[in-house]
Amino acid sequence: MREKYISGTTPQQKLVAVNNKFGNSGIKDQQGTTRLIYDTLPLGAVGAKTLRFFEDSGSRPFPFANTGSDGNKLGVGNTMVIESITFYLLTYDTVNFRFDNIQLANTVPAIQNANLSFEIANNRVIKNLSLQEINSAFDKNDGATNDSTIELDTLIVIPPLLNFVCQVQIPYFTPAANTYLRCVINGAGGIIAPRTTF
Repeated sequence: MREKYISGTTPQQKLVAVNNKFGNSGIKDQQGTTRLIYDTLPLGAVGAKTLRFFEDSGSRPFPFANTGSDGNKLGVGNTMVIESITFYLLTYDTVNFRFDNIQLANTVPAIQNANLSFEIANNRVIKNLSLQEINSAFDKNDGATNDSTIELDTLIVIPPLLNFVCQVQIPYFTPAANTYLRCVINGAGGIIAPRTTF
């Protein structure tokens, strides 16, 4: 996580402010937390492709997604700020039913040449962001690390009960058999606390 915030607003402050505008003023009384939500989609056949992460993710079991039955909506009283987005290439072992090989997406030129868009309630909040940002040579926030993560300059809030989708357009690509791409969104959040907070 970042130690310096360019706007002077912390993720928690942005979370409360956006939820207040939606009439969800009780979010400040919920339990603060760190959220890490992911979805994993097959890269499939050779060629260009468009992947829509989190759409219908409620139908994908763990370890393909960790969204649970809520799918691409956060439940009542839950909210999060997207501070970073990370991509991994995974190889699925169909015999042992697990992901074996994890590869950083920034080592694959076709993935680096992809574009990312993010929608919340059918409103685009990120449009055609180049995934070259996952390469440390192009990411001003990355420093010397090489971790396939985009640190967002704008804190994006996902309020409760609004659907969200991360769309990735990949140019021509030849994946190995059983290769998947995982999208991970990470940031501060709030979860419902009916009794008390800690």
